[in-house]
Amino acid sequence: MKSLRWRYTRLPSQVEDALSGEEDKEEEEEKEEETTPAPAPVPECPVAPQLAGASQVLGASEMSQLSLHLPPRVTGYSWRLAFCTSRDGFSLRSLYRQMEGHSGPVLLVLRDQDGQMFGAFSSSALRLSKGFYGTGETFLFSFSPQLKVFKWTGSNSFFVKGDLDSLMMGCGRCVS
Repeated sequence: MKSLRWRYTRLPSQVEDALSGEEDKEEEEEKEEETTPAPAPVPECPVAPQLAGASQVLGASEMSQLSLHLPPRVTGYSWRLAFCTSRDGFSLRSLYRQMEGHSGPVLLVLRDQDGQMFGAFSSSALRLSKGFYGTGETFLFSFSPQLKVFKWTGSNSFFVKGDLDSLMMGCGRCVS
């Protein structure tokens, strides 16, 4: 990843107000910027996350692929299996109960009866709500047959809504 460089330019109204002494100061600041070392490049393939516990749905390959689409603020953390239907049942109430006390992001992964894998990344924990919550970091995905990620289009803020009968998640366009 290349380091970004920016340059400050004065607006026309600011140029008229500028004093000649400030020009010398700007030249000194530019020299300092040139001698400042560039930040270390961020690796394009982050280390695959480690899952504490075993998942019957998500494998190492899928975890690696998904980790490339996660927001930078969540990379580097180990993943913990918070809910599993073989252990916790199929009740939506049980899912909400397991999420109580969690504030961080959630990766929801499902496998249907045909073996298709899909899910969502939510920027915040799943919970009962009267309205929609979440941020533009939320996205949907599908592995059928390869990973497809559906990121937020910006057209609305309907990310996640949970009630006793359903869990709704939405995003937007496919980006991969």
